[in-house]
Amino acid sequence: MDKFQKFNARNILVCRTDKIGDVILTLPVVNALKEFYGAKITFLASEYTAEILEGHRAIDEVMLYKPDENVFQLAKRIKQKNFDLAVVVFPIFKVALALWLARVPVRVGTGYRFFSLFFNKKVFEHRKYAEKHEVEYNLNLIRALGVEVKEIKFDIFIPNYAFENVQKLLIENGLNNESYIVVHPGSKGSARDLKPEKFRELVKKLSEEGFKIILTGSKSEKQLVHFVGNGLKNVYDLAGLLNLKELSALIKNASLFISNSTGPIHVASALGTPVIGFYPPIKVMSPRRWGPYTDNRIIFIPNVPFECKKCIGEKCKFFDCMDLINIDDVVKAIKEKIKVDA
Repeated sequence: MDKFQKFNARNILVCRTDKIGDVILTLPVVNALKEFYGAKITFLASEYTAEILEGHRAIDEVMLYKPDENVFQLAKRIKQKNFDLAVVVFPIFKVALALWLARVPVRVGTGYRFFSLFFNKKVFEHRKYAEKHEVEYNLNLIRALGVEVKEIKFDIFIPNYAFENVQKLLIENGLNNESYIVVHPGSKGSARDLKPEKFRELVKKLSEEGFKIILTGSKSEKQLVHFVGNGLKNVYDLAGLLNLKELSALIKNASLFISNSTGPIHVASALGTPVIGFYPPIKVMSPRRWGPYTDNRIIFIPNVPFECKKCIGEKCKFFDCMDLINIDDVVKAIKEKIKVDA
């Protein structure tokens, strides 16, 4: 047992400043820290993801990461909070340096980056090899402190207003207490995606089978979502109309959620909604690491004879391999999945 495993933290900062899915996959860390230490927990997050953290039972405060703020300003804000432990789940230079400048006593992070010298407890794992799930990589940061993880929990908080607003919106669109499937065709570009044309084919075939389909997306994805659902019956376009809490409420009550590898698929799996995901055969984007963390899922990966280190585009004879995903197979899987769950 090293000195860090004898450490009793009372005021903890968890740092994850990237995207929605990444933040969702960090929630088990927050829950485990709260259960083990019983400490105050602050989460350093981007303004975009902060909303999804509001009301979480294990998070006492959300501290906004400001990209335009210099490292000394960030260090000053951190120092004022008197943290005794910082867990840097998503390592970036500015955060690592700010924690060192703020003299946080225990600073946990990965061990292979040049700025890892600012951490005094390092965990040596190469996530790029995708040998395990992101949740496990995250939890290993605190297991190194001796934190016992008894149960992996997410506990996304959804306020009543979100359910009420969604219900009102569904009624306005002619859906009243009917089951529905949520399809989220967009992404932030962190992986190779199923093309919009394929999503339109899928939505068209599902609508012809009588399924009610709700399309979601951000305001910037409205054109994409419109293309996927335009002119199709039983299809409802809610792109740009929901905040993150309302999107979570919509997903929570869905019979199925379908998307590429993107943040909302992790929201869905964390909420217990069955999911279907489309993933590329690229190691760093593998569902081994980035798949929805649930057994209640079906993953479609193009049938190619190898797993790629990276996508080389048109130089590859299988490009674009995502087109190899057969939509009829997807529809069949959906029908069987919903039948079993019913």
